[in-house]
Amino acid sequence: MHNILVTAAHAAIDSSADIVNGTSPAVPEVVGWGSYAQAIGILLLLLGALYGMLWFVKKIGMNKGFKGKKGTKPTLDVEERFHIAPKKQLVVVRFLNKRLLLGVTDHQINLLSETEAEDETSDSSDSKEFTKIMGQLHNTDSDS
Repeated sequence: MHNILVTAAHAAIDSSADIVNGTSPAVPEVVGWGSYAQAIGILLLLLGALYGMLWFVKKIGMNKGFKGKKGTKPTLDVEERFHIAPKKQLVVVRFLNKRLLLGVTDHQINLLSETEAEDETSDSSDSKEFTKIMGQLHNTDSDS
């Protein structure tokens, strides 16, 4: 029992000497306002970098559309829109060599019709009829 008390006393003397010398690991480090300002500065820098990347993608990447091979016309092209009601419309889309009629709402997109797309130079009667019907729908929409 005597040895335990002596060992505890020596440990207390050693730790008090470390505290007096300033080498004790038990003293916590004080965090000041500078650390908070540095953290806020890094956060603002990261948010600015994210905003810059979003601006770059919007300005350069997304407005070009989906293109096939470099230098060719877009493989996805919106040819016509017909607004039925607010947030409801019919959209004619040319994708690869197909022409798609889509019903678009704010919650979903439905494929209504799919036909083979002709070249712009062809004088197909189907193409003329399709253009005529879309023109009539467009004129009816603008009258009301």
